[in-house]
Amino acid sequence: MTKPARLLTDGFRCECWTHDPATSQPRKQLGSIDVETAHQAVRWIRIAARTLASALDEEAFTETWAWLSDGYQDTLQALTKGEPCTLTVHDSRTTIRWTAHPVRYLKLSTRQGINLPACMEKYAQPQEQRE
Repeated sequence: MTKPARLLTDGFRCECWTHDPATSQPRKQLGSIDVETAHQAVRWIRIAARTLASALDEEAFTETWAWLSDGYQDTLQALTKGEPCTLTVHDSRTTIRWTAHPVRYLKLSTRQGINLPACMEKYAQPQEQRE
């Protein structure tokens, strides 16, 4: 007897939001990703924070670089324990907030060709029409 596939899988939802406190504009999502491990979640935040760090004012840069250098270890430990985490950077022009929290995903289908449902061919992308 074959073992049934797991319908639920654990992972992490990561998001990056920005908000300009000087305006009444709603906050904007800059990016998001779903990952399988705490290490992947922290890596995504570290890459994004490192990319933005050079554009921050001096105080925000110093705080961000401290987190990038060693502060991320606390975030990694917390995520590994199943706790949600947030990194917030306040620049003179904007506030940037990265979040990561554990989630449980429902596997609806797999993208591996060998496991695609039989009806997949029926709903394949139409070929572009040539003129």
